[in-house]
This record gives sequence, C-alpha cells and structure tokens, in this order.
Amino acid sequence: MVNWKVKALNCPLCELDLSKEKIYHEDATFIVLRTENLKGHRERIMMVSKEHVHTIPHKVYERGLDILSTISREVFSYTPKAVIMDSTFATISDHWHLVATDLDPKGEDFHQILATRWVTIVDNTINQGK
Repeated sequence: MVNWKVKALNCPLCELDLSKEKIYHEDATFIVLRTENLKGHRERIMMVSKEHVHTIPHKVYERGLDILSTISREVFSYTPKAVIMDSTFATISDHWHLVATDLDPKGEDFHQILATRWVTIVDNTINQGK
C-alpha cells in the first residue's frame, strides 16, 4: 500500500498496491507507473498525485509534467512521438493523474486519444542521431 498524503476510501488510485506495479518514479508528491490496462499499446504510463485531489497547484503541475515528459522519452523511445493527455476521458475523475501513451493506431483507444486534448507531445525525433 502507498503511504498517501491524503487518501479517499474506494478510490482505485489511492488503494494502489505498489508491490504489484511497475514504478518508474516516486517522490513525496507523485508516482509514475505503468497503467494496469495497456489498451493494446506496447507501453502506457500514468502520473498519479499522492493526494486525493481533483486539481493541483500550477507549479506542482509544471514539475510533474517535467518529470513525466522526461520519463516518457525513455519509456517511449521505441516510437517517434508519444503524447501526455489531459483527463477528458478519465475513468477516475476525482483523483488528479495524467496518462502518457504511444500513438499506435492499433491501440484500442486510438480514436479516443485523437479526441483528447494533448497536454504535450513527447518528440523522440529531436535528439536522434546525436
């Protein structure tokens, strides 16, 4: 079980058992882990706030986005571009989190990815060849 700062009962993100998860990053504010359902993608990760809150302060959001972007460049190094999406279609809407995914057109949620606002594009073509 995670030692959450603020936890809610019956929230799947608050009740994560990290011993069963692939963790890419953890600090006092965030956890970055592989999503339970890859939805047909080779990789799909999410950043979760350790507080059960719907929104987080802007400076905390920016720091989290920097962390998730850096990790995404490594996790999605197999593809030219990946995206970090907002929570438009989130199944858990009362706990702040972001999802990053590749743009595989064979993914179960590809059309949903195209319909979702992208927070940022992770472009792995920028540093190729260096």
